[in-house]
Amino acid sequence: MSLSREALPSRRPPAVGARKAVLEWFTAAHDYEWMREFQNSHRSGKVIRLLIALSMINISVMSFISLFADGGPSGAAATIWTLTLCITNLIIAALWLLLPFPGRLGVVLFAVYADLGITSALVLMELGNALLGCVLFAVIGGFVTFFVSPRWLVLHLVFASAAVLGIAGALYLQGRTDTLNLLVRTNVVLLAIMSVPITSHIFLTTLSADARSSVLDPLTGLLNRRGLTTAIEDLLPQGQRNGWCAAVVVVDIDNFKSVNDIYGHDEGDAVICRVAERLTAHVSRYGVVGRTGGEEYLAAVVTSRLHIDALIHGVRRALHGANDAIPVTVSIGAAILYAESDLWTDSADPVGTATRVADSMMYEAKAAGGNRVVTTLI
Repeated sequence: MSLSREALPSRRPPAVGARKAVLEWFTAAHDYEWMREFQNSHRSGKVIRLLIALSMINISVMSFISLFADGGPSGAAATIWTLTLCITNLIIAALWLLLPFPGRLGVVLFAVYADLGITSALVLMELGNALLGCVLFAVIGGFVTFFVSPRWLVLHLVFASAAVLGIAGALYLQGRTDTLNLLVRTNVVLLAIMSVPITSHIFLTTLSADARSSVLDPLTGLLNRRGLTTAIEDLLPQGQRNGWCAAVVVVDIDNFKSVNDIYGHDEGDAVICRVAERLTAHVSRYGVVGRTGGEEYLAAVVTSRLHIDALIHGVRRALHGANDAIPVTVSIGAAILYAESDLWTDSADPVGTATRVADSMMYEAKAAGGNRVVTTLI
């Protein structure tokens, strides 16, 4: 029995699929802002900053000790540069402890500094010790695996590999090291530097994309109900502990069905996105925003008692544009909690209670004709 050409298994699609996956990974936009916000809002962010700071302190201590070790930096210039790096590392460690997790510029500059700093310290050492010290690039590789884009990761790996091969080549030219032994040591160092980062980065990029998509509204990019639940549960109690005033604000577009009926669903989607962008611009400095339904949004904010009313009542004006091709109005309901509100202690679920009250206030605004704000203290 013969098999037709179509029945024969094809080997090309998997390879093409693999190449496409790698290309998509390499060219994908890296969401530094999402990473920064996640690290600064999640409890693990403090632990990560602490670990980075401890790593910098450890490298500083080891660099200082190397000044007194055989094969370490020698001479006035090398000693001064090593001490400069030690002090700089300690300052950077302090910044990691004291400041919030940085955005794109901060993490990229840190990765570049780390690569250049390690290389400049290694070239001052005896070449055999320098080759062993190249394993420090694996430490930086762990950082770039988690916090920078694929392009910066590849650049780091190319730079680190070039440094290792350069030091190994210099050792070979000295002629004082067994070639096979040098080959093995170089291979071990390269494996330590190269083996994990790319595979891990591809996996983590895919995982984080799936995680974000599970908590984000696909149309507007705002948090969905699931994402909002976690964000609000962290935000509002934090505001209460710091003595701030908190509020849950529910926003609903008035008569949205008529927008879809008259202008079509594409224009309706454009209206939903426009409202999402303006609401985010108005309140994102003070909290989080999400889309909880077709034309309904929810924001949770924390700010001063003097500012909270102005912030909430300013939402209606912020969402209206006199020159909008499709003008819309909104009904807004808000539940405001002072830091001393009894709800924090008397309710088993103060966040859920505030959300339900805000929702009922929104329906009061809509029942009264819409295009208005109704608030209440709870």
